[in-house]
Amino acid sequence: MLDLLLGTLLLLSALASMHSRDTLRSGVFFLSFGLISGLVWVRLSAPDVAMVEIILGAGITGVLIFKLMKGVNIKSVRVPAYRKLWAGVVSFLFFLWMLPYIRNIPVEVRVSALVSENLPLSGVESPVTAVLLNFRGYDTLLEVGVITLATFGVLAIGTRREVYLWKDPILQSVSRHFFPLVAFFSLYITYLGAFSVGGAFQGGALLAGGLVLLALSGQAINFGRISGLLLLLSLVIFLGIGTLYAITGNGFLTFPIDLATPSIILIELSIWLSTAVLLYTAYRGRL
Repeated sequence: MLDLLLGTLLLLSALASMHSRDTLRSGVFFLSFGLISGLVWVRLSAPDVAMVEIILGAGITGVLIFKLMKGVNIKSVRVPAYRKLWAGVVSFLFFLWMLPYIRNIPVEVRVSALVSENLPLSGVESPVTAVLLNFRGYDTLLEVGVITLATFGVLAIGTRREVYLWKDPILQSVSRHFFPLVAFFSLYITYLGAFSVGGAFQGGALLAGGLVLLALSGQAINFGRISGLLLLLSLVIFLGIGTLYAITGNGFLTFPIDLATPSIILIELSIWLSTAVLLYTAYRGRL
């Protein structure tokens, strides 16, 4: 019953976000969609994805949406119904085409079975982290590159917008005293990702949320000359470690078993720090 309720609310919030003529209301429904998506992932026993969905989808993305809308005269644009539906129709037809192939995949060759079989060779105990940083490290490296390029794209646009500031003494005091706890917990989540639920993207997004909260209360942190270094840190370390193992004959991003754990933890820490600074910089729009 609860799953049916969440699924219905998820569908309704998505439809309301896409079809609302009021941009502000559409943004609120989008945040609701992100929050409900997180709850759905919790029900699917995927707390890692749930944390990212709630922090990014319902938190930082919401702040970015409302910042972009502030002071902008948005005109209502009527989009024909067939343009709104074509993507859904195509996706549904693609799903129907794929369904027989998915149902006929033998259990023994499913990805989860392969991950469980090779987990002892990954250097970590978490299947999610093993997949993200070892078994399909190329994908994660490209994802880090995309986030980095996207943030530099925001900086290249150079558009300055008004910022939200709530210089309330209570908010300033709470955010200032709360931030060290957020920073410590985000680092703990990142470390925990090697063994259980957690990970660098989750920890980085949480730390970025703490930085944005400080900025909203008028206490923005300026990283100064090291901003560029922090933005590129994860990409440099990820590429550096992969290249190092390629030069030594192991293959690009192929970790030796005895060095897999420290290599993955080092990459996770760099992704944690860079993700936080990248998202925070995307919010501020400047270094």
